[in-house]
Amino acid sequence: MRKLGLPLLALGLGLSGYLALSQPTLPEGPGKELVLAKCQTCHDIGLVARERLSRERWDAVLDEMALQGLKVTPEERSAILDYLATYLGTTPPPPPQAAEAPTAKTGAQVYANCQGCHGPQGEGNPPLFPPLRGHVAKLLGAEGGRNYLLQVVLYGLQGEIQVEGQAYNQVMPGFAWLPDEDVALVLNHLLTFGAPEGLRPYTPEEVKAARAKPLTPEEVHALRQGLRLP
Repeated sequence: MRKLGLPLLALGLGLSGYLALSQPTLPEGPGKELVLAKCQTCHDIGLVARERLSRERWDAVLDEMALQGLKVTPEERSAILDYLATYLGTTPPPPPQAAEAPTAKTGAQVYANCQGCHGPQGEGNPPLFPPLRGHVAKLLGAEGGRNYLLQVVLYGLQGEIQVEGQAYNQVMPGFAWLPDEDVALVLNHLLTFGAPEGLRPYTPEEVKAARAKPLTPEEVHALRQGLRLP
């Protein structure tokens, strides 16, 4: 006897002739739960066909199962047939693509908040906004410079400063509204503009600790005045 041969032979086998293989779950789709509720009562299977059947053949199988005692309303039968013909038919739709894991945020992305003034590559915009490239290394090379850079990103800066012989006196806003993780990311991005060799990266925990004592922009300026910058 040919496997899955003529429809009459298939009907004689009932669903078990078609559904000899099982798997834990059925393809997702409208009608799945109804199929499980009605068909698993008699068949200890995941309702996955050995071979995909046309709508007409699934229709005939359902007729046979009704003769064997399957109780369904016309609406339920229609929903079951639609599911079987669609997801266990001869041309089932491809399985849904797994959602891509969100990519981690980068320091460069957070730095987008800063580049309007300091430039995409930290080049600055003299005489309005000072450069960061190269100057960050001088800040971090000074005693207290690491803490100052963290405080200026968190709380901003107000007061005249000198950078590479150029005076600047604009108000820099703080970014304390950013999460600790984002502040650490942007600080570590600033390190790419120049930092002493071996400097450890900033951490979210370090940022969180700095929030314990908020500063005003003027107080941050006072911190800078205490740095011995070249």
